[in-house]
Amino acid sequence: MSEVILLGDPVVYKDHIHGMDEIGVVTNASPTNFKVLWNDEMHSKVEIYERLRIARLDEVDAQCRVIHKD
Repeated sequence: MSEVILLGDPVVYKDHIHGMDEIGVVTNASPTNFKVLWNDEMHSKVEIYERLRIARLDEVDAQCRVIHKD
């Protein structure tokens, strides 16, 4: 089951993508990609849907991706 990501949602890269711990906000959405404004950026960047997930509340509070090891 895939998540539905909407305009204005906080997003992070999926956990298997290493070194990308920023949190971003979706600023524009199309059927194949999003524009995301990442931390400390002045302009939105185009991102592919399959690389992102909705940020959890603990990540929004921390302002970065948090990877839980189960």
